[in-house]
Amino acid sequence: MFYLNKEIELNIELLQKMINKFNMEVEPKLNKYKRYYDGLQSILNKRYTDASKPCSKTVINYCKNIVDSYCGYLATPGYISYSSQNDIEEVMDILRYNDYQAEDADFLLHALVYGIAAELMYIDNAGQTRFRLINPTTCFGVYDDSLTNDLMYFVRMYKMSDWDNSDTYCVDVYGDSDIKHYVMTGKNGYLKYVGEEPHYFGQCPANIFMLPDEKSIFDCILSLQDAANEILSSEIDDYQAFCDAYLCLKGVDADPEDIAAMKQNRVLLLPSEGASAEYITKNANDTQVENILKRIHESIYRVSSCVDFSSESFTGGVSSGVAIRFKLSGMETRSGKIEAEMKKALQRRVEIICGIATLKLGEEVFRDIQIEFKRNVPEDLNSIISLVGSLKGSVSDATLLGQIPFIDDVNAEIEALQEQKISNMEIYGFGSPNNFQEEENLDEND
Repeated sequence: MFYLNKEIELNIELLQKMINKFNMEVEPKLNKYKRYYDGLQSILNKRYTDASKPCSKTVINYCKNIVDSYCGYLATPGYISYSSQNDIEEVMDILRYNDYQAEDADFLLHALVYGIAAELMYIDNAGQTRFRLINPTTCFGVYDDSLTNDLMYFVRMYKMSDWDNSDTYCVDVYGDSDIKHYVMTGKNGYLKYVGEEPHYFGQCPANIFMLPDEKSIFDCILSLQDAANEILSSEIDDYQAFCDAYLCLKGVDADPEDIAAMKQNRVLLLPSEGASAEYITKNANDTQVENILKRIHESIYRVSSCVDFSSESFTGGVSSGVAIRFKLSGMETRSGKIEAEMKKALQRRVEIICGIATLKLGEEVFRDIQIEFKRNVPEDLNSIISLVGSLKGSVSDATLLGQIPFIDDVNAEIEALQEQKISNMEIYGFGSPNNFQEEENLDEND
């Protein structure tokens, strides 16, 4: 991201400098993160001078595993909820219209892969408020350089058409009240202003979510990732070389044609005296290679503060939810920081929704909305039910029901429970609870 004093106008010359700096310094880093997540890693460029030598290019994609683990742990659809004491049904309708659960998961996925994620708000042809993720390699934010760090501009760059030979790019700059449109030839060409239009969000209609230092979640293990790929690939090369070991013929005079014939017929013709044949192989220390790979594997998960959910060390001997949470403590510490940054981004999204001209719900509405994250870990239901039962009478029913993981709407559950009690009383001839209350009131008056 870039910083700019709010007193300085973002003119075409300054915008040109920002775009050039982004394309030269930021975009290559983001593209590298995406390649590593997709498995297109440095080992694929491995080459030997001898073309006949085995050259394996094996990828163990720890980067993808770490990203997917954090994403599933933090933002599995249904594990992020919005609540408020105010009526926020209009806001929830907009969120549901945009399939916010899937959008939240993808929002976090982008941030984990690239170190930054961005979404843009707009009004569709039906007049509905929409938000959509923008590829971080095609956009950047410009922030106020004061202590507030307010987002002043959002710059998006995209090719005008993918279906012709044109190299024309569109550049849209979103400000507090309008959208300015530019075009340029090539990704670093000169900008040309073409027009502008208003928008109705009352502030820059973009939402940016960044990890610390704008680095991918797996940036800290890139060198270990390369080392694991290199060692495993070299081990496979050694095995292939063993299978294609050199054949040593002693005391034999043979032409290339004779050797080719023996290879094809799988028969060796040796003189009767003083001739022998043996393979020349390389002694390989498999135990040493295995130990190195094991240490790299463990180091990757330790440095990234991620849990290897498939390992025996995680699943073996786990007897309760408390034990699982203890093993997740390192991952939880890092997840807490990520959650805090993501919550700020989601709150800004809600703020923008509440501020559009069609709603104008006011500051008190969006500030009261609570965004809750729930971890996607197995629950120890027996322990939870035992805890809820032991607190009966000491804590309100609403609080107790809120501790049970399979109850999504506490108020609806309380109402359903009350209706069930009334129905049961009527079935067994006890009448309605209201009747008992009326009778008690009459006895007191007498």
